[in-house]
Amino acid sequence: MKKSNIPAIWGKSRLCPLEQLSVVMENLVESLLSNPRNLQDVPHVVSQDLMRHVHDFKNEVFVMAAKVKGKTYLPLPQGLEQLEQVDKSLPHVDRSLIYSMETVVIDWTNLVYKVLKKDSSDLLLEGKNPTPHAELSFWKNRFADLQGIHGQLQAPKLVTLAEHLDAIDSSYYPAFAKMLCDVAEALNEAKDINVYLKPMERRLEDLENADFSEVKGKILALMHTVCLIWANSKYYNKPARVIVLLQMICNLLIQQARSFLNPDDILKGEVQESLLRVQTAVDVLTHFRTTYEDRRTNLSQYQRTEYPIKPWDFSPLMVFVGLDHFIKRLRTIETLLLTVVDMMKLEKVLFGGIQGKSLSQRVQHLHKIFLEDYKTFSEKLYDCLDVSNLEFEADLMKFQLMVDNIDRQLGAICGHAFDDASGLEHAFKVLDMFGRLLERPLIAADAQTRYPRLIKMFDEELECCKMIFKKQMQKEETQGYSPVYKNMPLVAGGLRFVQDLQERIQIPYNNFRFINHP
Repeated sequence: MKKSNIPAIWGKSRLCPLEQLSVVMENLVESLLSNPRNLQDVPHVVSQDLMRHVHDFKNEVFVMAAKVKGKTYLPLPQGLEQLEQVDKSLPHVDRSLIYSMETVVIDWTNLVYKVLKKDSSDLLLEGKNPTPHAELSFWKNRFADLQGIHGQLQAPKLVTLAEHLDAIDSSYYPAFAKMLCDVAEALNEAKDINVYLKPMERRLEDLENADFSEVKGKILALMHTVCLIWANSKYYNKPARVIVLLQMICNLLIQQARSFLNPDDILKGEVQESLLRVQTAVDVLTHFRTTYEDRRTNLSQYQRTEYPIKPWDFSPLMVFVGLDHFIKRLRTIETLLLTVVDMMKLEKVLFGGIQGKSLSQRVQHLHKIFLEDYKTFSEKLYDCLDVSNLEFEADLMKFQLMVDNIDRQLGAICGHAFDDASGLEHAFKVLDMFGRLLERPLIAADAQTRYPRLIKMFDEELECCKMIFKKQMQKEETQGYSPVYKNMPLVAGGLRFVQDLQERIQIPYNNFRFINHP
């Protein structure tokens, strides 16, 4: 049997089933059929047709086996050995040989241009969410594949084929020559991009190996590398290229944020911890956007030649549309968790005054309703971080309607408790008890209608203090100095009297600073 002619681009690894089939076809089937003694009783036309089908099948197996390995194999035409023996200067060449050569050029063109048309953005266009590793892997594999194609096209047998096509003035030769030029240009492009993308590997490893809370400190170095690639690569300084890379970086950060947040536990876990994680994720992702804007503004500092560096004049929406949607979802979840934190405080709300017990019971009932509804909402099985999840949006809308209803009732309760306050100090305690809840729009709408009454109550308190002070001064003018505190010396008692009066005014006055009202 003759030595196997498996393409060198497959390497020396253990043969896969397709490669084993190739060996069988070449070393056994083709060898048997090429021996004239095995076909003595078979008509010549049949034997030739049989050999042609076997050759075509062998080529198909070679092509598929190479494709499995991410390579491209250019099948050789039948009778190529005869072509090497034909003198190129002769005007006549076997017509079947010419047909075979031109047919294989068509096959090569289809195979090669399928490779050349591939782009790293294909995964994004298919709706997938590749990370920068896909970009680096694409150009690494493309470079290796184009090297293999270029090597095959430069092989002596194929050079001989091209010379014969040129000699017979074949109409397919210009297409073949153009394919050679396109492959060479694509190879140069892949080589250049592969070289300049290489430093990204280390930056990506640092980013992936860091805890998500530390990712923020890694973003500037990553963007610095992207800018250097843009400034120095001959082929990668095109908007379409850098947009794809930046989109993939966004996908990587989203992927890391999802792992950090854990969609299954974000609404089921401890609320304060979940809220802190969401806020951390929002901070990291918005920092990436801010860093992008900063680098975009300062691209000129990466200029190293006499030619001005091209600006990033494309719309940021082309890069951040996916990231913006994810950040929007995170902010929605942050608002939801802040609502839960606010509502949890209702458990400790207890009112005094005449209606205190009744108002406290109403608050506890609302608190119980909220907890039951939130438990039902948080135990949904879908992924709340999936921006395409419309079911979450619908459930959130229903939940928000329930929260709005509770807010209206709490606003009314706050108003009743405020009206029931016995004095200015009691009124401020009611406001302090509600705390952040007063910032919620529907509760604030009721509370703010009561705020002017605080001014009136404070005015009354000032008048009361003024009268007390005047009475004391009148006593001293008519009766001489009369001690305020019998168990204190005269001067100390007088000073204490003034201090107490000042505190009575100053404490409620300071409380006004914590009220948000125009």
